[in-house]
Amino acid sequence: NTTTNSKAIPDATKAGFNCAKRAEELLMRMQAKHEEFLRLSEITNRDYYYPYNSELQPDTNVFNKVLMAWSHIRGGTKASSIRAMRILDLMQELHHHQSSDAPSWQGIGLSKVQPNLHTYKCVIYAWGHASHTLEGPDRAEEILRHMLSISKAGNNLGKEVLPDEECFHIVMKSHAELVRRRGKGDISNADRARQVTDLLNWMELLAVRRTKPKIEPTTESYRIALSAWAWSHHIDAPKQLEEILFRMIRACELNRNKLRDIQNGLGSKDSFTLAVTPETKDFNTVINCCSFARGVGIPKDELDDDIKLSQQLALKETYDIAEGVSDALLSFPYAQPDSNTFAGMIRACVNLLPDTDERDVRVIDIFRLAYQTPNTAVKSSVIPERLQVPAGGGCVDANVLRQLRYAIPTSEYIRVREEYEEHRRKNSK
Repeated sequence: NTTTNSKAIPDATKAGFNCAKRAEELLMRMQAKHEEFLRLSEITNRDYYYPYNSELQPDTNVFNKVLMAWSHIRGGTKASSIRAMRILDLMQELHHHQSSDAPSWQGIGLSKVQPNLHTYKCVIYAWGHASHTLEGPDRAEEILRHMLSISKAGNNLGKEVLPDEECFHIVMKSHAELVRRRGKGDISNADRARQVTDLLNWMELLAVRRTKPKIEPTTESYRIALSAWAWSHHIDAPKQLEEILFRMIRACELNRNKLRDIQNGLGSKDSFTLAVTPETKDFNTVINCCSFARGVGIPKDELDDDIKLSQQLALKETYDIAEGVSDALLSFPYAQPDSNTFAGMIRACVNLLPDTDERDVRVIDIFRLAYQTPNTAVKSSVIPERLQVPAGGGCVDANVLRQLRYAIPTSEYIRVREEYEEHRRKNSK
């Protein structure tokens, strides 16, 4: 009997849960033994003396190892996240209790148990990867905000728990992943994508404030926000993606300007990194989102003339976004268009523009630009040879030809295809 239950907990999750549970039980035994020996050592009786130097007391590192066990369970659950939270609460309680009696150095209390960045990061990771609960991303974000509030307090603990870029990325990815899993049509997807954008905004604000250690958005930060909106399938997604991409480009240009200043002896090299550089796939994400924009394919017979006109204007506006992004990529010095760029643009023409001779001309112009643009992509060992860009073919692969075939009449396709083959023969020699 091998019946499959879709709601059954995977064996890997069960095994991980049991391992984490045993680790926690051992930790609790260590703590209980420490407290027992500490109590015995404090008994003042001339006939009884029990020396103890706290060697059994678990420290922050031990607690963090158990937290890692709970947070890295494959297919994490709400239960494992709650267990991680309980350990964090215990660490905070022990730290508060021990701080009053702990020795100090240069005015800093030395406690064996003190939650640090790694502690909070484990708990954020646990909630962010709790794939069986919808509240996980929100709970992870609550902990992130708590860390920032502690860091603003100005005490020594705040310096230990100032979140880094990875903390933000864990929370942002958890929101984005929930959008992806819910799929098209869920009305809450846009709100969830906005939460990702809000966290990106927060990172940009912290970068301006120049916190120490420095927190600033990276390429990954912007890419997570792009994915969240693309997966939302919301009507505003193309505009949101365009805005995020151009913010990414501006951040890249700002970093490059700083690098030039440093090379000219006008700036400091301290903590400088080229943290943001858009790649071709980031531009393609926006183009593809536009080409699959919601509203395409509504039966025209069911719409009156005013609605048809309004829809055409909206779709034209979406196409203009895709075209603007394509133009930006063509002029961008740090990335080049590839076959996916041109396939997406041809698809955008078909889906977003009225079926007219003008659209056919536009498609043909895009196709000509595709085979005249040098292909800089590395040849893949996974994709079959027949699907890849042939020698002398510029950025035209099987997918571009397929999109072209669907986009224009057969007679035009044959004529343009002959032009392309002639160009390829000349340039493959």
